[in-house]
Parts: sequence; structure tokens; C-alpha cells
Amino acid sequence: MTDKKKDSQEVSKMILQTARSLFAEHGVEAVSMHQIAKSTQIGQGTLYRRYANKSDLCMDLMNDIFESLIEEITIMLESMKELTVQQRLTSVFRRLLYFSNEQLVWLNVIKISKPCKPDDMNFFESPNYLQLNSIYVALLEEALSKNEIIPLTPEFTAHTLISAMAPESLIYYSRVLGYSIEQIADNYCGTFINPLFAR
Repeated sequence: MTDKKKDSQEVSKMILQTARSLFAEHGVEAVSMHQIAKSTQIGQGTLYRRYANKSDLCMDLMNDIFESLIEEITIMLESMKELTVQQRLTSVFRRLLYFSNEQLVWLNVIKISKPCKPDDMNFFESPNYLQLNSIYVALLEEALSKNEIIPLTPEFTAHTLISAMAPESLIYYSRVLGYSIEQIADNYCGTFINPLFAR
């Protein structure tokens, strides 16, 4: 690795650490790109060369957090391998719902700042989506092989389960309908997971 590339990676790391700290202290929406650049002690041009907007920066931070989540889920599934597929799938689904709820402010900033266009498939091509999708597909294929689940296409069902957890939906359920995260999780599982195993 060249010194120039190493320096560039160090600057990016400093930006993310500063942003994470500022977001934790002031809230994501209250922190400006100017404030991040100033606190990192870099020029705004340096910041904008790496991140065109706060949405891109939040996405990079979310990627770091998501990698840790995938590791946690992998360890969790390894410790639960004696349980049924339905129990494991429910546990993964609930953990992801709680994760989305914990990160809702960041997810919403990303969504508002970077609305999805008809040809924008970035999330569905991202390593985060692909890792998560592979976890769901593996569990659904195992359930099919054990005849524990209704006939389905694992890839399609996995995508549907992931897509069901859109930030807008979680905001609507909690802020408009007044559901707690536990109630949301119960209703999601009752609607999306349990019927799959109703053989």
C-alpha cells in the first residue's frame, strides 16, 4: 500500500470517527457537513471529495455497523443450530427489526437525502444486502429440505422479508400507529414468518 493511499484511508477513518461522535452528541440531523469538516480539521473540499452529501457519509457508517451485525447474527445462528428453522429465522428477523429501529434516524436521513429512483438498485447490489439475503436463503432452503415450510422460492421470499423492513414502515408503525418495537416484531413475525411454516 502506498503512503498516499494509506493517508487517504486514514483521513476517511478520521472523518467517520468524527461524524459518529458528532451524531451521537447532537443527533444526525443537527450536524452539518461543515461541522464535520471543521471538527476533523480538514477542508470542506477534502470532505466532499469523499462524501458528496451527509447521506453518503451515513451510508458508510451504516456499512461499518452492519458488518458487526452480520457477525453477531452468524455467531447467534451457530449457537442456535439445535433449534428449528422457524425459531432461527424468527430470531434473525427480530434482531434485524430491532437493529433497524435502533438505527432509524440514520436510515431515515439516508432515505430522505437519497431517494430511491426506479433504476437505483445500489442497496440490492451491496455486500450488506447480499450477506443478509444469503442468510435468509440458506434458512429457507434448509426448511424446504426438511419439509417444514410451504412451497416457495427462497430467493424471492428472502428479498420480500428484507424489503418488508423499510424505514418508512417502521416510522409509520411507531409514530403514527403507536406500536412499540415488541408489538411491531410480533406483528411482522405473525404476518411474514409464521404463515410460511403453517403446514
